[in-house]
Amino acid sequence: MGNIFSGLHKEIKADMNGPDGKVYYGWWNILACYPIIMFCFSAPLLMLQFIYVDIETELGFSRGDILTIATFKFGTAAIVAFFAGFMVDRVGAKKVIYICGTVTAFGFSYWHFIGQVPYVDVKTSIWLAGIPLGFSSIPLLMATKTLTAKWFNKRLGLAIGILAAASSVSGILFTPLYAWLVETVGWRDALPCVSFAIIFIAFPIFHFMSKDNPSSEEIQCEFADADGNKKLVRGHLLEASKAGEEPKFMDFVKKPHFIIISIVLVLVGFVDQGFTKNSAFYIMNDLGFSKQEMAWSTVFSFIFGFSSKIFFGWLFDKWSFKGISTCYLLIAFSIVLAFGIQGVITLLIFQLARGFAHSGILLETPVLAKHAFGPNHLGKVIGFFSAITAVGLAFGPRTVGQMYDIYGNYNLAFIICIVLLIVCATILYFLKPTYWLKLQEEKKASAAREQQAPSPAE
Repeated sequence: MGNIFSGLHKEIKADMNGPDGKVYYGWWNILACYPIIMFCFSAPLLMLQFIYVDIETELGFSRGDILTIATFKFGTAAIVAFFAGFMVDRVGAKKVIYICGTVTAFGFSYWHFIGQVPYVDVKTSIWLAGIPLGFSSIPLLMATKTLTAKWFNKRLGLAIGILAAASSVSGILFTPLYAWLVETVGWRDALPCVSFAIIFIAFPIFHFMSKDNPSSEEIQCEFADADGNKKLVRGHLLEASKAGEEPKFMDFVKKPHFIIISIVLVLVGFVDQGFTKNSAFYIMNDLGFSKQEMAWSTVFSFIFGFSSKIFFGWLFDKWSFKGISTCYLLIAFSIVLAFGIQGVITLLIFQLARGFAHSGILLETPVLAKHAFGPNHLGKVIGFFSAITAVGLAFGPRTVGQMYDIYGNYNLAFIICIVLLIVCATILYFLKPTYWLKLQEEKKASAAREQQAPSPAE
């Protein structure tokens, strides 16, 4: 047993090193993205669950009307993510992240003026607040994921898992604070307070720590076997663009894989935010739990989710599409547990299951993109997949909220979410990750050639 752990430790340590023997710079990029994700992406996700409930209590709007803000948010995200994918390939991920972060900071500040905009009623001004929030979600996350995916091949799933763990860190550290902030300063002024953290904390750290593109030596070294010898695979698979073999983006779009993955992402996006955005209403307003009970149970879910993101990253590296399929089934199971919430203990069990299962969904897009189509046009492919996911995200919250308004409960809506996840898991299980399989074959062939080659002594 000791030898197993010793070998694993050596493998991880070797994978951390770059060609110069120092820490591989891709890991520093991930760390640089943490404050960006924590304050731009996670802050509205955590805070809006409390803000939505307060809006319903104060203004008496229906849940379908309140959650229309999510439709505006993810509708904007779909459009922006599509063009941002092309911009990432053209000008680099860092500039796209700066643009998204700046719009997000101004969008947070806008909440202070809701209800004070001339000739615009309160409901419409709330909906309009979703437009700048669209920059804080899919486009910004797409840019950080693309930045990470450029630097990683062998450990892509693990790297994306560690990147996505930033949202768990934010949830663990700030959920009770955000609940207190909404209670103390009100739902109009809570988000503007966070805009200062974006400008004075997130941007400086990201600017000085991140680097856009890896060198050829760094790419080859990262994919090499962590055995101390760093055997390299052929470069044309990892960098086809430099070998004169780069396909066109439209060649990817025409493939059946591309269409199937797009359909799956729309459906999963629908379930993801359809269930998530309505769960706060379900737990606090329908079941009667307080903000603090919701906040602290969410903290425990993020603690569990932190390790599960790394687990799912490892799983996606090992199983690729089959690992993502497993993740979808676990999310479906966590939704089943929502029907059994009766007290604090069952709430905690539900939140832990949800936190563990939902973590994997934050890692799927770059894994699907790169494992299916490789490193070429990575920004465009991830951008398109992110945009198409946002279509599902846009329709999910309002649709599920309207189903509650019609039927008076979430039973039918939650059952539909469970069925859709099972269908998507089945489809993805039988879909082949073409590029990932080629890389595995190439590594096996390279290892076989190394074994057959005569040693220098011979």
